[in-house]
Parts: sequence; C-alpha cells; structure tokens
Amino acid sequence: MQKFKHPVIQNSLSFYLINFSDYLISLILLPFLARTINIEGIGILGLATSLGIVCTLIIEYGFSLSATREIAANKKTNNFIFSKVLLSKIVLVLPCIIVCLISFFIVPIFQKYSFVVFFVFASAILNGFTPLWYFQGTQRVLPFAILKILLRTITIIPVLFLVKSMDEIWIVFISQIISSLIICLISMFWVIKEVKIINVTKNEIVNSLKESWHPFSLTIVPPICTMVIFFWLSTKLSIESIGLINSAERIFRALISIFGPLGQAIYPFLISQLSTNKSKALIQTKKVLYFYFTLGMLILLSVILFSDSFIIFYLGENFIKSSLVLKIFALSIPIIKISHVLGRQWLFSLKLDQIANFGVLVSSIILSISTFLSFQIYEILSFPISLFISELFLLFYYFIYLNHKKIGFWNQNVEKRI
Repeated sequence: MQKFKHPVIQNSLSFYLINFSDYLISLILLPFLARTINIEGIGILGLATSLGIVCTLIIEYGFSLSATREIAANKKTNNFIFSKVLLSKIVLVLPCIIVCLISFFIVPIFQKYSFVVFFVFASAILNGFTPLWYFQGTQRVLPFAILKILLRTITIIPVLFLVKSMDEIWIVFISQIISSLIICLISMFWVIKEVKIINVTKNEIVNSLKESWHPFSLTIVPPICTMVIFFWLSTKLSIESIGLINSAERIFRALISIFGPLGQAIYPFLISQLSTNKSKALIQTKKVLYFYFTLGMLILLSVILFSDSFIIFYLGENFIKSSLVLKIFALSIPIIKISHVLGRQWLFSLKLDQIANFGVLVSSIILSISTFLSFQIYEILSFPISLFISELFLLFYYFIYLNHKKIGFWNQNVEKRI
C-alpha cells in the first residue's frame, strides 16, 4: 500500500488513465469508424489529427516540460508560474490561427470539408489551455485522469449511435470539442481554487516564451514535420491511401503511448532527486531504460507476428495493406523509447535543452528529406521507413554526445559532473 502512494507509481497509473482516454478510447472507436466513414473518412481524420496536434502543441508551447520543471522545483511561486503560462498561451492563439488558415488553403481536402479546420482549431485551443502541466508538476494527476477518462468515455456514446456514414463525420469532431470544453473548464476551476492569477508584465511573458523555446521546439518539430509530410502525401496519394497510413500510425502511436505515463511521472521526480539524491536518480533512470527496451522489443515482436490477422479482425479486409505499414512503424518503437530516456528524461533533467533540441531538429530534417526522396520507390511505405532512419540517427546522436561528455547515467563518476 505504501508503494502505491509513491508519487512515481501513483502518477504513472494516473497517466495511464489519461493515455487510455487519449489513445485506447480512440482505438476502440477506430474499427467502428472504419466500417462507417470508411477509408476516406479515416484519411480525413488523419489529416485533421496531424493539424490538431500541431495547434495544441503551439498553445502548450513546451510548458508541459519547462513549467512542469519550474513547479516541481519551486513550489512557493505557483501563482506567478501559472499566471505567466496562462497569459503566454493567450498570446499563442494567434500563430495557431495562422497555421489553420495556411492548412486550409494548401490542403485540397480541407477546402472540400471546410468545417474540419474550424473544429480542429476549437478543440486544439481547449486542449492547449487544459492545465495538465500544473498537476504534473505538483505530482497530483489522479483527479484529472479520472475526470478525463469519464468525459472521453461518455462523449463517444453519441458517435456510436449517430454516425452511420461519411455524412455524419462532423459528429466525431463535435464530440471531441464537447469533452475538451468540459475537461478544460473543470480542471481550470480546480487550479484557480488554489492559485491566484497575478499581474505579469509584458517582459515576463516574453522571458517565459524565451525560456520555453527549447522545450517547445523539441516537442513541436516532429509533429510539424509529420503534418507537412501528411499534407504533402495527400497531394501525391489518394485519400484512401492516406487512410491506410493513418490507421497504421494510430495503432503505432497507441503502442508508443504505453510508455508515456511512466516517463511523464518520473520526469518531475527525477528533477527533484537530482537536487537531493543523484545516486537514486541514476538508478531510477537505468531502471526506466531497461524497462523501455524490454517492453519495446516485446511489442515489436508481437506486431511482426500478429499484425495481419489483427488488422483483418480489427479494421476489416479493406485495411489489410496497412499491416505492412504498421510493421515498419513498429521497428522504430524500441529506438524511440531509448531516445526518449536519453533526451527528454536525462538531457532535460540536466538542463541541456538546446542539445536535445538540436538532435530532434536534425532528425526531423532527415525524416522529411528521406520521405521526399524515397517516395517514388516506396510510396506509402516511404514515411515509416524514413521514420526508422531518422529515429536511429537521433539515438546515436544522444548516445555519442552523452558518452563523449561523460555525463551519461551509465558513465563512471557521473555524479561529480552533473
């Protein structure tokens, strides 16, 4: 019982509930949508999702890393931290609008279904303003997790009863907006009950944006890269082909999300431990690395062995071509999660944000260039193949840098250098 009360374990379980609402509920809904809105609808949802992720991350602006770190390390300044983050997010609505407008004009399918961009924008604003970062920093995520899973579960019920064909795809977006609105309002109410919104100067907002630039660029570059690739592929492939890629990527992202809760929970704990007990922080990071690698390999082997039969059962025979796409995506899973430990967990805990950011930037450039160059040969497989290449580069980059500087958690006497 005492172990369950440990903040890492309790918050890990809480983040698993959150990820259940974000990914597994979506996966539960996916086979229903595959048989109602068909491959074309799944393709539209894929393009909308890639835009929505980018817009949400613009509003969040890396505060899930930087502000979480501040809250975890400076518990007495919560009023100021929350106020500057909230006001900064208001400023960030403008670039979010610009991205949506550009997307509307360059993606033909958005012009055909113009309501999609508006719904994506509204949902992204609500998700971006939801203060999960605050609960993560204070290591009290469980109430938020329960709220989110309840709302996400309740709001998919109308989708199951009302969506019968492609004509009702708008209902999917409306259900997402309703749940996001209620979650945002209730969670903001909880925070405002314990912190006060105080005056923050223009310079303090600017400094906040500057301080969060590296965490922001680290989180925003890969989704922007993915969005641009999806948009570009939509001009080269049919919307049905985009649907095949999107269905495989959704399953792939859900598999990746299995690891997320532990990482989100251990990040603020690791920061606290580095200032009080470096030896314990090193041991904890090594345990996470071993766990990530073992689980990643098990997931990869499971996908290779059972992907074909799973896709036919789960989505139907029309989606069987997405099985190969999923297998190639799965090759990246162990690599991505090891990189996550080296980069977002370790480098960020050491405040080497710029180093981690540079690696992600170059990796994303490699992903884009590789996809464009390999498209003529591999077509819909060009994206997952390029993802594997770019993630392999990022892993080697992190390892070589940390080993060269002798600040990797595996290096001898590293406690004296950090």
